[in-house]
Amino acid sequence: KILSGQQADQKIAEVPGGVLAPDKWMAATNSDMTAWVGPWGVSFAANITPAKATGIGAWTEEMFIKTIRTGKHLGTGRQILPPMPWQDMGQLPDQDLKDIYAYLMTVKPVRNAVPQPIPPHGGNH
Repeated sequence: KILSGQQADQKIAEVPGGVLAPDKWMAATNSDMTAWVGPWGVSFAANITPAKATGIGAWTEEMFIKTIRTGKHLGTGRQILPPMPWQDMGQLPDQDLKDIYAYLMTVKPVRNAVPQPIPPHGGNH
């Protein structure tokens, strides 16, 4: 399950109202650090295994690098949310990012559809 992100069937704990807000820079995470709650809402660790339908298996090397460089899903989509350190990783040389991509393509694919991020004040968070 490593590298497969937040497990689709794993529930997250309720966060009491008013605990997290844009003026309160604090975050909470679950025990395996795959779900994070903060002023940005709730973000989930992505499935970065080479599973084609639920991971990054359908991504090209170029898409992977563009995602890391821009901080946007597939280089053009939604923002990559905390705690992903894309700002730091985006500074890596091209060859390092190519090597990371090549490694990720060698791990066992895990079919796991990670939940979409939940914006602030979405649901009970």
